[in-house]
Amino acid sequence: MTHSNPSAAPSDGRVEDYSFSAFAHQPFYQEENRRLIDLLGLQPGQRVIDLACGPGLITRMVLDKVRGKEGAWILGVDLSPHALEEARQHFTNVDDAIVDFANAKAEDLSQVISERVDAVVFCNAIHLVDNKRDVLGGIARALRAGGLFGFNSTFYSGSILPETEPFYRRWMMRAHRLLKSVHGLSPTKDRVMARQQLTADEYKSLLAEAGFTVREERVIPIEVPIEGWLDICAFSDFVQGALPGIRLETASDILREAIRDTFRDMQLSFVRRNWLEIVATRA
Repeated sequence: MTHSNPSAAPSDGRVEDYSFSAFAHQPFYQEENRRLIDLLGLQPGQRVIDLACGPGLITRMVLDKVRGKEGAWILGVDLSPHALEEARQHFTNVDDAIVDFANAKAEDLSQVISERVDAVVFCNAIHLVDNKRDVLGGIARALRAGGLFGFNSTFYSGSILPETEPFYRRWMMRAHRLLKSVHGLSPTKDRVMARQQLTADEYKSLLAEAGFTVREERVIPIEVPIEGWLDICAFSDFVQGALPGIRLETASDILREAIRDTFRDMQLSFVRRNWLEIVATRA
């Protein structure tokens, strides 16, 4: 649950320069997260946690659902102090709900709330956490009986459509060639969190272990334009997963150049990618 991970590889730039913020503002990404929020069916007056809240864009979507009735409360949680500071600035004038923020881990949610909440939302970040079993246990402990947990991810085993596999092969081959020819470097073979992808069934098994019952499961194919790929190539966790062991600035530049070349050579206007959406109920 992080929007920056500076310790995973050497960095030659500010961590906030490689945050998730640019990708989070992409219209297709906001539309996908709005779909998940709608699927949860949040009601005015509810208490909700927004995990990996980043700059607060999803927090705003949650606020629009729960505000206007006594008891409405949202807690945005993130591991990035920079992202939390940016998020706080967007909610200073809210007077029909309480919006708080906390620098905490998902496993520790029950330690930062005074009473259990109605719902937890975790948008496109569950794939980044290391011990998913502990995280889901922490989420379950933070929810009241019957409370809802909703998450989505486009980094799971099943996200890549078979017809798009040539795109990924060409992109990565181009990136590796550029990295070698321009910098004389090759990525390491380290396992990086952003590359560890579970299947939908594996997620459902972990949810069942944590005491959840799946209420809704959907797979939505989304057309991701080149702007989305360029922005994800400026996100530290993705960059370190794609080219592990390479300095952030170098790896990001290489990936962005390679994606431009690949879109041009294959005459693409977008690449489809599956997004997994799951809403589960705590027993």
